[in-house]
Amino acid sequence: MASPAGFYAGGEIDGVTAYRSGPVDVRFVPPSLRAEDRRIDVDGWSTTTTTKAQDYNSSRSNKPSSIWVPDPRDEDSDDDGIGTLAGVLDTERALLVYADAAIEAIDGRSGDDATAALEAFSKATTTVRDALEDCPSETCKTVYEHADGRKDLAQDASDAVGAGEWDSARRSMQQARRIVQGDIERIRGDLDSDGDGLLDGTEPLYNYLDGEPTIGEHFVVSLPDASVRGGGPALAEELTPERVLAYFFGERDADSCGESDRTVAVHRDLSCRDLLTSTLELDDGFDLGRPDDIDKRDIRRGVAAFGTSGGVVVTGASPAAVAEPMARVSGRLPGESDCCFDYNNSWGEETTSGEAAVSETFVIPVAATPADSPLAMPALFFVRRIRHEDQLLFVGGWQIDDGALYENSATLLTADGPNVVAGVTRSDIEDGGIDLEKIINDDRVVRKKPGRTKYSNITLQSQYDPDAEYLPAGAHSVCRDGGDLYCWGVQSHESLARHDTRDCDDDDADVRPSAVTTALDAPVLHLVGAGKASNDVKFKAGAELSKSVN
Repeated sequence: MASPAGFYAGGEIDGVTAYRSGPVDVRFVPPSLRAEDRRIDVDGWSTTTTTKAQDYNSSRSNKPSSIWVPDPRDEDSDDDGIGTLAGVLDTERALLVYADAAIEAIDGRSGDDATAALEAFSKATTTVRDALEDCPSETCKTVYEHADGRKDLAQDASDAVGAGEWDSARRSMQQARRIVQGDIERIRGDLDSDGDGLLDGTEPLYNYLDGEPTIGEHFVVSLPDASVRGGGPALAEELTPERVLAYFFGERDADSCGESDRTVAVHRDLSCRDLLTSTLELDDGFDLGRPDDIDKRDIRRGVAAFGTSGGVVVTGASPAAVAEPMARVSGRLPGESDCCFDYNNSWGEETTSGEAAVSETFVIPVAATPADSPLAMPALFFVRRIRHEDQLLFVGGWQIDDGALYENSATLLTADGPNVVAGVTRSDIEDGGIDLEKIINDDRVVRKKPGRTKYSNITLQSQYDPDAEYLPAGAHSVCRDGGDLYCWGVQSHESLARHDTRDCDDDDADVRPSAVTTALDAPVLHLVGAGKASNDVKFKAGAELSKSVN
């Protein structure tokens, strides 16, 4: 038997903008097991919530970014290279950073710094050329033709630096910089024809964000950890990461989506991708079956995971940075190298949390289109499996990818351990509240996580604060200890270039980026001791779980 579970709603919060999940949607979603000529229906429950914001776009000082544009496959018109040019514009802005760094180093007669900046400039120029090779627009063709000339000028400057001819090197890079600046203006004119600061085609999305947009969703699916006697199919073996992920991405209510001849058939709300209110899409270049074989050049957005002294932070990232198509993280550190990990069959290493066993978390960049949104928005999807009370809980959700939409911002998915799973009874709920803080601090739970009790799965929007209790210890704004790249440095190719050419200092008062933060390890409430309860009782109990407060 299975019973509903849901994310804890959190406590009272001051001093930071907090977006809470809305009313919970509880559904009975029973799967079936098949062995030979038998079909066995078993219990299944889901709870989902939607997170809405108010004035999300206007309640900030960050300028809109030029990274994200609507996917060309969603447009009625032919591909005119707009998607390609948006990526190239980011690299062109990085080229400007490298050119300025090279000129500064040349003026300072620093051969090593000049050489490093010139090499980065040449490499980025090659990236532009490769990206534009098949782009059909006139702007694409013009910038493509300029690429070889700029690279030649960088080589001339490099040769001059080697010969100590500093004036000649400076002239070459000044000329290359003028070409880059002209190309940026040319591309910007194509992408922002009315000069309003928003790329053409994105205005409806930013207008949507000005209202009461959906910026995330959360779900918990509860199924029995069951199998057919005599060696028949088992839900835990059949519901692999690849299969579970496939239930969230792609067309909703497709033809024959509820039909299945597999040994384990899930409820049509899952198989028809109807569990969430939003439609989620993967990049065309993403293959769920072989994520380790994906070429980063085929994706528009990646993810980057960073271990801290107290946990882990996952963020969206430019493919030009240390991004991967998928991140697999535990509560403490990023997962081991994904080169040989079998996504088809394994949820990874499990961590004990009280009476629960919590798997690693899978994080994937997606395009999310809420039901009331005119366009898709960049987002980060996450899911993990939890074993508790002889049940399988699939917990996760999606969150808007702020770093793809706004400059100097990032979405941070954080964790400092596995989820705490609190078993609650019908009497707990009927008595009017659950003292979750007491449960978390109980001796049976190894790690104390008071911050998670307070913030739970609430979405927080604020400027970066290194002392914020909702961030894992050691979470830095731009750089990690030793000056390594960190979350805001991977959001775009331009931010990556700025990190490469400047000293990194988290104490710089001018470096206070904003963040949209939510927890991967938010506490989960699970109805227990209700095996004989009716579905009506379970439904009502499930609806109350996310309303519980300390």
